[in-house]
Amino acid sequence: MGMHGSKPKKQVQVLMLGLDGSGKTTLLYKLKYNESVVTVPTVGFNVEMLETDRSSPGLTVWEVGGQRKMRPHWKHHFLDTAGLVFVVDSWDVKRLDEARKVLHRVMRSINIYLLTLFRRI
Repeated sequence: MGMHGSKPKKQVQVLMLGLDGSGKTTLLYKLKYNESVVTVPTVGFNVEMLETDRSSPGLTVWEVGGQRKMRPHWKHHFLDTAGLVFVVDSWDVKRLDEARKVLHRVMRSINIYLLTLFRRI
């Protein structure tokens, strides 16, 4: 019922990375629910399916924790990833160089589209 003659919608995987505290989880839930939520540091990952219009594939967004100990595990999420959103907290001037180095390391490991967001809140 309701699925009569329709195909399941294709999903595209997007990976959201960035240093810890950069605002990845806040951005993910703003995109999902269009509201600000109170978050805690991500241990592991969050995954959400985002709806798009009918002609576009849906987005499955994997937001992976950015703590130093989590970064070596990022590579396990690269497979079948169509795009990368790298979030940078531009107010955290002391960590901009660290964010740059981490992003360069990631980009040497994977060949995908990149969107870099500089968060200023």
